[in-house]
Amino acid sequence: MQMRRRVLLAIMLACCAVAQARPDEKALSARLQALHRDAGFPGFAVATVNKDGVTYRHGFGYADLGARRPYRTDTVQNVGSVSKTFVGVALARAIELGYFTLDTEINAVLPFRVDNPHADAGPITIRHLVTHTSGIVDDDETYGHSYYLNAYSDRRSPLLKRFTQEYTVPGRADTSLDGFLRNYLAAGGRDFKASNFSAAPSGSTYEYSNIGAALAAHLVELKSGQRFDAFCQTHIFQPLGMRHTGWSIDAGLAARHARLYNTSKQAYPLYSLITYPDGGLITSADDLAIFLVEMIKGYRGESALLGKASFRLLFDKQFADNAIPADSPKGEPNGGVFWRYEANGQIGHSGSDPGVTTFMAFDPVQGTGKIFLTNSDFGDANEGSAPRAMTKFKAIWSALDR
Repeated sequence: MQMRRRVLLAIMLACCAVAQARPDEKALSARLQALHRDAGFPGFAVATVNKDGVTYRHGFGYADLGARRPYRTDTVQNVGSVSKTFVGVALARAIELGYFTLDTEINAVLPFRVDNPHADAGPITIRHLVTHTSGIVDDDETYGHSYYLNAYSDRRSPLLKRFTQEYTVPGRADTSLDGFLRNYLAAGGRDFKASNFSAAPSGSTYEYSNIGAALAAHLVELKSGQRFDAFCQTHIFQPLGMRHTGWSIDAGLAARHARLYNTSKQAYPLYSLITYPDGGLITSADDLAIFLVEMIKGYRGESALLGKASFRLLFDKQFADNAIPADSPKGEPNGGVFWRYEANGQIGHSGSDPGVTTFMAFDPVQGTGKIFLTNSDFGDANEGSAPRAMTKFKAIWSALDR
């Protein structure tokens, strides 16, 4: 089984520039419509932004192929690991509130202990979590089955049986984030084993960890006394007016939700994630554009969402150029607080999940950014579908360049 959200998509961002000036919208829409027909994605939405707002947005194709429901910029879907950028903002806000610092050891916050069982690994800090250097390893068997069906899952989906077998634990009673983390990370937990951790000392080696990101969000829950979704609603979604964004699906979001497809255009059932902060955000291109505008403003010291010092903490590179952790990806060699620096200087994140592919990035020099969401996964790289889909995507992403 492929490890989800392993950032196999992020490397291509290094070769794509961010838009800089407003083009003729009609010509751009025509170009993207042609690319949509060629790409074969069921549907997608794009947006370009600057510090003053949205400069272009458009949806193409279908959110639901069977019902021929158009994919619009207010269509919602989960966005995979782009969700981690919201965890970063939530952590920056939590630090503003005095809950902890990036150098706080996680065991100073957790009600259960997390100790790397390998000798001399050292304690884990929040900084290690946000830079993927904590040593926490995502076990494919345990983490890969951390999805579950929800009340809005289509039980008639052609992929229901396959999805249930490959991604869920049928009959699972506990779908809580706390329960999953305890069982996986604490000695004596049902899913605990030494291989859930690398042997490298904390902070020394890059190991992309979705579970580490979910753990960081859980620390915010513990210190705030709120569920992480409620904390984000209070400190991010409501202040920004993101009205169609949430961490769990409800009737309102279900009505706007795209159906999610594999490369053969078979629909998955809608699903939820136990470790939801690492990739389960449900949002639209419209709402994500609001967020990205605010991030560009914050980078420039012009946002009231967080203080200037908090935005510096969010986006400052965590490592000196001569002290990059071992095994860091060449396409994104450095990062802030869950925001990744691409090799060409862009800052952003990519996301993937069953039926989901997303990209979001901004150019800190030009102060411009762009977004892409599609209700399709790119398939298995070993079968050749992922490289083909990536080539089609690159043409769309490049078309947004000014």
